[in-house]
Amino acid sequence: MAFGFTSCDKNDTESAPALRAKMDASTLTASSKYTESFKDASGQSTVELTSSNQRLDMFSELNSYMALVAVAAPATPSTLDVAKLRGYYANTGGYFTGTGLNASGLTLRTSTAASFPATNAETVRTYVDAKLTQLATASQSVNNVATPGSAGRLGRYLVDGNGIEVNQVIQKALIGALLLDQVDNVLLTDNALKANNSKVVDGKAYSELEHNWDLAYGYLTSNAIMTTDINLTPRERFLASYLNEKNPTASPGVYMAFLKGRAAIVNNDAAGVKAQADIIRTELEKTIALAAVSYLTNWKAASTLDVKAHALGEGLGFVYSLRFCTKYGADAAFSDNLLSGLTAGTNGTWSLTNAQADVAINAIKAKFNIQ
Repeated sequence: MAFGFTSCDKNDTESAPALRAKMDASTLTASSKYTESFKDASGQSTVELTSSNQRLDMFSELNSYMALVAVAAPATPSTLDVAKLRGYYANTGGYFTGTGLNASGLTLRTSTAASFPATNAETVRTYVDAKLTQLATASQSVNNVATPGSAGRLGRYLVDGNGIEVNQVIQKALIGALLLDQVDNVLLTDNALKANNSKVVDGKAYSELEHNWDLAYGYLTSNAIMTTDINLTPRERFLASYLNEKNPTASPGVYMAFLKGRAAIVNNDAAGVKAQADIIRTELEKTIALAAVSYLTNWKAASTLDVKAHALGEGLGFVYSLRFCTKYGADAAFSDNLLSGLTAGTNGTWSLTNAQADVAINAIKAKFNIQ
C-alpha cells in the first residue's frame, strides 16, 4: 500500500534536510540492479518491493487457475470453482500457495481501481467479481463446442455464449485496473511525488517517497533488473511483458526512468523525479492502447474462430483497461463506449464486423496518437 501524501509549501520543501548523500546518476546503466543501486550510509539497501511483488504473485496464481480452462492437448481442461476464483481475488479461503500470501493482509480486490472514488472503484471491483462468476459458469461447458448463445470451447479456448474468452478479459482488465492504476494513478502522480523524503519511515530504511517509487517498480517486476526484451529471460509478467511485446522501443527507457527517478529522489531533485515519472506513466499507458489496437487488428486478420476469439478476448480486456490511462485523457465513458460498440451485436461478439472493430481501433489511435 502506498503511504499517504501530505502537502507542503515551497519553503518547507526547500528547507527539508537531505536524507542521503548525493549520488551520481550517470553511473546507472541498463545493467544496474535496481534492488542494489540505492543504499543508506551503512550500506543497507533502501529498496523494498514486498507488497507489490506479493500482489504480482497473487495475480499470477489467479491467472494460472483461470488458464486451466484453456490448456493445450493432451492436457484436459478443467471446470473452475467460483468460490476459489473469488477467493484468489479477495484473499479468502487460503487458496494461495506462495509463501506468506494468504497471511499478508493484501488483496487484489481492494487494490483494484484504488485511484477511483469509492463508488467508482466498487463498480470496477464488482465488474471483476461478475466476470469471475461468468468464467466459472462458462467452465461448466468446457467439454462442449461453443456455438452462438452457448458456452464451450473453440479450439483450446473457452468462450461464453457471447463468444467472449472471459479469462482473457479478466486478466487484461486487471493489468489496467490493478497494475497500471497503482503505478500511474496512485504512486507516480504529481501529488504522490510530494510524499515525505526528508526522513525514514519508523523502523524502515526508506523514506515514504522512496518506498512509493519502489512499489511502482514492484508492480512491474520482481527482478533486480527488469527484462526489457521479449526474447530474453527471465520473462516478465503482465504489464511489463506487454511493454516488451507491444511497446518494445520504449521498454529500455522505462527501466532507465525507474533508475534515474530513484536517483533523483536520493538527490532531492523534484523536477528530475517528475520527468522520469512522466516517461513511465506515458509509456505504460501507451502500451495498453497499443495492445488493444494490436489484438483487435489480429481479430480482423484471423481466419479461424478459435484464433479470432482469443485475440478478441485479449482486445476487450485491454479496451476495458483504457479507462485507467489518465495521462492520455481516457476514462470509463471512453472505454465503455468502445466496449458497447464491440459487443452489442446478436449473441455478443459472434456477429462482430470488421467495420465495428475499425471504429474502436480508429478511436484508440486518435486518442493515443498512434500512427
